[in-house]
Amino acid sequence: MLILLGIAAFFAGIFNTMAAGGSFLMLPLLIMAGLPATVANGTNRIALLTQNTMSVYGFRQKGLFDLKTSARLMIPALLGSIGGAFMSVHIPDTIFQKIISVLMLVFVVLSVYRDSRSVNGKPAAKPGPIVTFVLFFCVGIYGGFIQAGVGLFLIGSIHFATGLDLVRTNSIKVFIIASYTVVAILVFAMYGKIDWQVAAVVAVAQGIGGYVGTHIAVKGGEKLIKKAIFAALVLMAVILFLK
Repeated sequence: MLILLGIAAFFAGIFNTMAAGGSFLMLPLLIMAGLPATVANGTNRIALLTQNTMSVYGFRQKGLFDLKTSARLMIPALLGSIGGAFMSVHIPDTIFQKIISVLMLVFVVLSVYRDSRSVNGKPAAKPGPIVTFVLFFCVGIYGGFIQAGVGLFLIGSIHFATGLDLVRTNSIKVFIIASYTVVAILVFAMYGKIDWQVAAVVAVAQGIGGYVGTHIAVKGGEKLIKKAIFAALVLMAVILFLK
């Protein structure tokens, strides 16, 4: 089973880096491997940390990483993730996940595929600092709480707040996830919600997948990333419908 988890984690790392949705694959597999749902959630965070850290390294190698913008957007997401992580270990996630997922999914569709220019040809207006803070704080809550699909929300939020192309948007996304995942791991570890043996296997495999994913994303450009996002949106919609 560990070999299967490692293979799945590798491909989850690639897909997470290009779009999102890898946790929709990993969480059910971890539960099938015998881990309780909350332990699967916590164990998955170790893999996400290595994957997103390696992805940041990959984007930085390509000269596509903006630390200043990444740090500015990471702070509210990090604060929100603290509350989300504590919520995850104390309350059921079904209702919370459905409501937030549907609302944020609508936002992602509108913001990722919106025209980046207004009718008069000028760049679309960016949100103010308060709106940006609240937006990323809410995404952080969701990320700390359940994580699955948060990459889509971040892609939409970053694109909406900065107007950057999807390749650079992804470079910021992986930095934000890596940053708040550290906090989430501390919370899950404090409550004994991580299987460290399984975590070691999926972390290595998903980290390699994350690094490979950066090269695929940069080479494929926005066209390939949009296809990956569309696939992730369809996957997420199907899962929400089935639940």
